[in-house]
Amino acid sequence: MTNTSPRILVIDPDLDAIELARFALWRSGLPCTFQWFDDAALANASLLTQALCHSRDLPALIMLDPRGFAGSEGYELLRTLCGYQVLAEIPLVLFTSAPLSSDFRAEQDSRIWYASKDQDPLLYMETLSRCVQARLAESVL
Repeated sequence: MTNTSPRILVIDPDLDAIELARFALWRSGLPCTFQWFDDAALANASLLTQALCHSRDLPALIMLDPRGFAGSEGYELLRTLCGYQVLAEIPLVLFTSAPLSSDFRAEQDSRIWYASKDQDPLLYMETLSRCVQARLAESVL
């Protein structure tokens, strides 16, 4: 039997942020499966392999902090996510401590949103949950 819950993939070098994201989604009761990577190169290799193998088990949403990784690893991953057609169709949230916009709704396009990764754990979890709820609701429409 296959799991039909949408898969949320968080890619962030900060293990505390990953744990907060997992807890926020569990607490919100959203019907989703949580997965994560704390290594951008491994996430890149995994997603690229899935894309090249035409996997049907791609994430429904990817939350990425490209600025948190050393060097350009996070931006290389972002380039992969935008460069391969099958990956470019996955909604993406750039969830960073220094976002391009502090409100993920203010400057969105049809695929990429920007969200503030607040240092306050409660605000971080609230923003993450609202963002995931909005993106999943949008993908159902």
